[in-house]
Amino acid sequence: MALSVRERIVDKTMRLFSRRGYAAVGLNEIVEKSKAPKGSLYHYFPGGKEELAAAAMEHGAGIFLDTLAETLASEGGTAKAIRHFAGRLAGWMEGSRFRDGSPLTAVTVEMAGEAEAVRRACADGYAAWEAAFAVALEGEGLGGERARDLATWIVASMDGATVLARAKADAAPIRVVMTQVAEAVETALNPPRSRAR
Repeated sequence: MALSVRERIVDKTMRLFSRRGYAAVGLNEIVEKSKAPKGSLYHYFPGGKEELAAAAMEHGAGIFLDTLAETLASEGGTAKAIRHFAGRLAGWMEGSRFRDGSPLTAVTVEMAGEAEAVRRACADGYAAWEAAFAVALEGEGLGGERARDLATWIVASMDGATVLARAKADAAPIRVVMTQVAEAVETALNPPRSRAR
């Protein structure tokens, strides 16, 4: 199904931000690369670049969440899903030659202190990813607060690993970090029994 003009603008913005960040991408480039009619950007986003950025972050977070939710639902356990997702993430990074990253990461670092709507959109995206992991962990019997804390750690680890992978131009940090995360999740879900004395 063909994307609407608005959807093309949002999708292209998200992809440009994931590669180069917020400041390095101008509105003229977004209009040109999305093949949008002149004037359409301000028609759909009268608040300008910040309003567009918030929409792009929501879109990017949603794509990532859909892939994450699909993986969590199909892999038979959170730890297995983390390992599988890490492989997909590493492959995606390698496929882009480490030029692409999470648009949320790039934009949060640049804009969290500058534009409240953009910060909020990034925070909501991260919160949705955390919630997906927390629900999966709770479904495997982990208590609510512990599941939420662990979910926050998983997302922070995953995000940090992608930054390291870009810096090193090597997917090894994703595989190493997420293997450790998966093992920690397995331990949390199946704690070792204390030995009887």
